[in-house]
Amino acid sequence: MHKLSIPFLIFFVLFLTFCSLKNDENNTQNRLAIMGTWHWQKSIGGITGNEIITPKSTGVDKKLVFGTDKKVTVFTNDAQTGQYNYTIKMGNSIFDNKQHYLLTFNEMSYVIQNLDDKNLSIQDNFNDGYVLTYTK
Repeated sequence: MHKLSIPFLIFFVLFLTFCSLKNDENNTQNRLAIMGTWHWQKSIGGITGNEIITPKSTGVDKKLVFGTDKKVTVFTNDAQTGQYNYTIKMGNSIFDNKQHYLLTFNEMSYVIQNLDDKNLSIQDNFNDGYVLTYTK
């Protein structure tokens, strides 16, 4: 019985190590994909869930610039309006209480819905929030 537990223990440790490395790899990919300049396209949500706001409807152009130094610089109508540390890590969404990648900066937490080379969609991690859509 002792011989059975040693191979099982070795397998279990290797399995946990692999899972940990895979999670770090995904987090690194998200961190790298978010680097660069993102231009706000629209926000959908609010109390009714159907409100749509855009740069054209508000007269406000917003831009997020994510740097390699884990800082994001926020621009509104080409004027810098803030610079914040940001993190991307796994956390619970209030919507389904499941683990998702969360983007956090300026004391706000966003659920990353989509992140690729050209598109970023994040959702406010609170009730009556918005889904914000950006493009590179």
